[in-house]
Amino acid sequence: MRSLTADELARYPHVPEVDRGRARVVAVPRLTPGIAGMTLGRWILLRRGHEHDGDLLGHELVHVRQWRELGPIRFLRRYLGAYVRGRVRGLRHQDAYAAIPLEQEARALSGY
Repeated sequence: MRSLTADELARYPHVPEVDRGRARVVAVPRLTPGIAGMTLGRWILLRRGHEHDGDLLGHELVHVRQWRELGPIRFLRRYLGAYVRGRVRGLRHQDAYAAIPLEQEARALSGY
């Protein structure tokens, strides 16, 4: 587990300083297949080999802010609810994931 480096703290102005400062990056041996990163609260889980992927980190930092602003229950309700609604509408997994508004915001702000 690590905090962001000084360079990383300066690199992501699209995320409030409070969230950059409280974020913790954890390298994990595996995540769900096809997933390189996942955020749970202030914890950014990055699959080994992706710990220093700056674009991915910038994306996950947006989720740190979203978790803080919404709180865990509202974040999960919005995130998972949007995914499930997409699947019920017949979207394939990747399309339902891409349609999640919280993911769209993270992609728009981070470019990843």
